[in-house]
Amino acid sequence: MSNLTDFFGAGAAPIPTAQFVIGESKTFTSPLTGRIKVIITGGGGQGAFVANSNQYPNQNYGDGTGGGAGGYSEKIFNVIAGDTFTVTIGAGGATTLAMDSISSTRVGNNGGNTTFVTASAAESVNMTANGGGGGQIQSGANTSAYTVAGGVGGTASGGDFNYTGGAGGSITRIASNNANAMTTGGGAVALYGSAYRGGNIDISLDLSGYYLIGATGGAGVGGNGGDIDFNVLEHRAAISSGGSATKSADSYIGSRSISTTLPSTSGGPTNNPTISIIDAQGSGSGGKYAYNASLSQTNSGGFGAGSGAGAGYNVNRTAHLYCRVYGGGGFGGGGACNYINDTASSSAVGHYAGAGGTGGGGSGAFNSKFHNLSGLTDRRWSPGGDGLCIIMFV
Repeated sequence: MSNLTDFFGAGAAPIPTAQFVIGESKTFTSPLTGRIKVIITGGGGQGAFVANSNQYPNQNYGDGTGGGAGGYSEKIFNVIAGDTFTVTIGAGGATTLAMDSISSTRVGNNGGNTTFVTASAAESVNMTANGGGGGQIQSGANTSAYTVAGGVGGTASGGDFNYTGGAGGSITRIASNNANAMTTGGGAVALYGSAYRGGNIDISLDLSGYYLIGATGGAGVGGNGGDIDFNVLEHRAAISSGGSATKSADSYIGSRSISTTLPSTSGGPTNNPTISIIDAQGSGSGGKYAYNASLSQTNSGGFGAGSGAGAGYNVNRTAHLYCRVYGGGGFGGGGACNYINDTASSSAVGHYAGAGGTGGGGSGAFNSKFHNLSGLTDRRWSPGGDGLCIIMFV
């Protein structure tokens, strides 16, 4: 049984001994005779990685989308003390390469499947929650119209209720838009039956003479990450917040100039963190864009919520600016990171997109001049959230 402090955070109230949160593959032996509810979630997909090596926005090309959330399966049935079941936990999609080895644009890795299967019991149970799909890419200076889909949500089967996870955000462009780079946030687990996605990006106007920066927040279990619509010439940089446990995030913050520092905004309510396994009440975190500043950083989403996106542009190549996007809360999606023009320094301490929340949230996509930054001490192509198995006597 996993340590619940790791799942809910320090200070969370203890749960009754007749409830179990399993975060690693094992055999579960029922300690009691009675009726149980089993919930399983698949691992979240990893967001795409766009390895730009250029230094200016109008020389950066390609889009990366967030990972999809794992599937959700729930079943209630009777057990006898001593009955055994085989639990396999799907890992979140992640790279096995050292960060120094990543020098090319790559799609995200898929999340693993979680299963709960009868080993020795009268009740025949065969539940599966499939992992979410990895984020997708469009690489290079493509002037055609196209859409890059987000990582697909994982499906599920074998339960009384089976829900498909939320997808990563998508990116849609009309023709002639090529000199810019976009990233989107990851999807959230369909904890209450509805699948919510990372924020979408839509470039619906001919902006061929402009370069743009855009990144969206991850989904919460109750709402999408904020969308971005580049539909007027005056907007050059845009970010959005993460969805919350109860509603979608607001649409983007826009800037007329790519050299403007945008403030942080939050998505959703500001309720206190939940103390119940499946009663999420967290708020989404705000997005942040910085220009020639020392930091572009967002906070983690509250339990069940997505994290906001982070983006930055550093025109002064002798100064270091870093972008850190923390992960989604439990079951929530991570926000995207979009960072342009960096020079490594010995004091550099991190570039990363938001990881998927524990329970199978998808991670955000990452776009950066990243692979040749030898001075960075903390570089992460963030993983999707690991799956879970939750067992409650009811």
